[in-house]
Amino acid sequence: MSKIITQMDSKTYNKFSLSKVKELFLKDDIVSIGDDFILARQTNNLDYGLLKFPSRIDGFIAAYCRKGHFKCTINLTEHEIHDGMLVLNIPNNIIQLMPIDSKRNEVIELTILAVSPQYMTTLSSDLNKIFTDALNGLKTPIIEMVPEEVDLALQYFQLIDNVINIDSAYRNDSISYLLTSVFYLIGGLITKRIVANEGNQEANPSTRHKKVFENFVELVEKYHNTERSMGFYADKLCITPKYLSKIIKNVSGFSAPDIINKYVILEAQHLLRHTDMSIKEIADQLNFPNQSFFYKYFKVHTGQTPNAYRQQ
Repeated sequence: MSKIITQMDSKTYNKFSLSKVKELFLKDDIVSIGDDFILARQTNNLDYGLLKFPSRIDGFIAAYCRKGHFKCTINLTEHEIHDGMLVLNIPNNIIQLMPIDSKRNEVIELTILAVSPQYMTTLSSDLNKIFTDALNGLKTPIIEMVPEEVDLALQYFQLIDNVINIDSAYRNDSISYLLTSVFYLIGGLITKRIVANEGNQEANPSTRHKKVFENFVELVEKYHNTERSMGFYADKLCITPKYLSKIIKNVSGFSAPDIINKYVILEAQHLLRHTDMSIKEIADQLNFPNQSFFYKYFKVHTGQTPNAYRQQ
């Protein structure tokens, strides 16, 4: 499924620094440099705590799934992750982890590399932009790796682990060069996937269509609490609703109403989970005509009533 790029207000979601990630979620084999760089080999069950709710992690993350099977959403798009997959995160992403009910006792084994935005800028003056631009050019932030790529990446991770644990005057410089190489390696993997898809016009919409899609998402971020009609967004973009729908479907794989509804539901879930507002107050804030209409809308899109979601 396609990636949807978002720049939503960070106050809407849980937001975790790398120090909080290390404190709350990483319990196993960890090596780190302060809170700027973390390398972890994580083995756990599917209890994700606060990451079960839409969240942002303020860091560049590459998580390789060595074993297991689980679901996650990245910027509103759902993905099934299994062994051999590399999951990539940049700081502006909204992520949510979801256990697969039929396999709740399954053990997940991950190798996680996490770097803070501040530390990333010290690695290379342009690496931040290169990595982000490459990832934004990929249809999905999930890469299914072949065995040769896995072996090379794990060798890098092991080398970083070894260097961190030695006493050397040049240890931090060595780690910086190794990390720079790792992110260029990942950028190369991304570029390889993009090039492989270049012959498929359906998978690579025109630059103009991508720009229309990005402008649409920005408008939805700004107005989704009050405006949900295609006509409103089409007028803002100076195109017809039918043409806008076609562009959004082609670029993202979603219908335009689906995207609008996802933003509204995420906002409603946040207000239900993290505020003391009454259901009526939430319905009013989200510009529903009445509380009953909000109840029906929420249940249609989540399978739960607002009260049931708040109490779970």
